[in-house]
Amino acid sequence: MGKGSLIIVGTGILTPAHLSQESISRIKGADVIHALVPDPLGLSTVSKLNNNVKNLGELYYDNDSAKNGNNRLESYNLMVEAIMCDVRDGLEVCAIFYGHPGVFVFPSHVAVQKAKDEGYEAIMLPAISAEDCLFADLGIDPGDIGCQAYEASQFVFYKHSINSSAAMILWQLGVVGDVTLTKLTPAENGVKMLQERLKQYYPADHLVTLYEASTLPIMPPRIEKVTLSQLDKAPIRTITTLFVPPLKDPILDLDFCKKWNIDTSHFH
Repeated sequence: MGKGSLIIVGTGILTPAHLSQESISRIKGADVIHALVPDPLGLSTVSKLNNNVKNLGELYYDNDSAKNGNNRLESYNLMVEAIMCDVRDGLEVCAIFYGHPGVFVFPSHVAVQKAKDEGYEAIMLPAISAEDCLFADLGIDPGDIGCQAYEASQFVFYKHSINSSAAMILWQLGVVGDVTLTKLTPAENGVKMLQERLKQYYPADHLVTLYEASTLPIMPPRIEKVTLSQLDKAPIRTITTLFVPPLKDPILDLDFCKKWNIDTSHFH
């Protein structure tokens, strides 16, 4: 038996359409697949590419029965260990995660680092993320206006220097304010806390967009605009993302441009 290895891939948001050719090749060539893919179509697609699939979803935390640990973090660690057991057994392991495997996927990063620390080859391939879908569906070019992104709870609980002249993306509204890692819904006052934090930088009538990428070919994305004052009344689901457009144009630093002989007539 050869020395084990680990390759991490993502299904993208719209499986199977978002699977890259390289990811498909890696899935087909692996000895064993570990998959955390919540949608049945995605899991079925993976199973058709390789019939030796272990469903990491069976290790996911269950709040009703405290199955697989006391919170999601403990269940993620069980997933990492399941993946590493096969790597240590000398298998070519492909671990598959929904979306981009490096975006809000704790076990993928831990598994790659652990494999490398133990002397195994381990890499992660890029994939289409919800952010990529958001840019396409909302017609946003992050290179045009600038873009900042935060996990919603992190944005609420920490002090940040927010640039209100650039766009902002807030991820994981579906669990905003929850510090227990046991819920798949916002904390009791999670959305209100987020609303209050945003009002420190934006007026109450600032229009924001609730966004959910399409997960099925026949289902359009959710693009719902509300004012900041209406945010706590809007439906928030597990996959909801918040897009906050810029409040104002950036201020040109005329003194700096003059020092470096920059022709400012090119700027709008």
